[in-house]
Amino acid sequence: MERVSDRLREALAERARPDDPDAEPRAFSEAQIVTLRAMLARIIPTAAAYGIDIALRLDRMMGDQDGNGWRYEALPTDPNAYKIGLDTLDAIARHRDGADFATLDGASQDEILEAIAAADDLRSSDSTLFDAKQMALWFEEVRSDSVRHYVAHPAVMARIGYSGFANGGETGERFVGFRKVAIGERETWEPEPISPAAGQSVR
Repeated sequence: MERVSDRLREALAERARPDDPDAEPRAFSEAQIVTLRAMLARIIPTAAAYGIDIALRLDRMMGDQDGNGWRYEALPTDPNAYKIGLDTLDAIARHRDGADFATLDGASQDEILEAIAAADDLRSSDSTLFDAKQMALWFEEVRSDSVRHYVAHPAVMARIGYSGFANGGETGERFVGFRKVAIGERETWEPEPISPAAGQSVR
């Protein structure tokens, strides 16, 4: 960590702090958080092992309106898109299986998510919810946002051998950053990736 600036070190320490599963959501309702957690458990099943509650992190991001600065024209603002998308996901589950998404078994949840990704129309028309195209776009955004939070966690960076955060300390030799940047080259101080355990992968 000596090659990491103080400001970035503080940010990494904050990311590494385990999330409180009992924390009150800021942007979403309790029902929406439950649905979001169930969906994310199918997308990134290993996040919980690192103490990462991606649903809460996305809730904070939406509460702060701290997104990536752009959106699809077919979607509303990120906070509203998440709320409508989660409500639509539950409506799809109830229309298809007669129960909320979070209460379905994993296989049924996967079938719904795969159909959403393919822009299949799974529900009866409701002008207050997303159509199939909007759901496919929103689901793409959710995957992008959630994976971004996941790989930003220091433990995940260590597992995949990512060292790009070593952008230089404050002064002197620590400020140098990287000298070897060709494919296959590694600095002597760079960490080696940790091979993931069987079955531990990001979908």
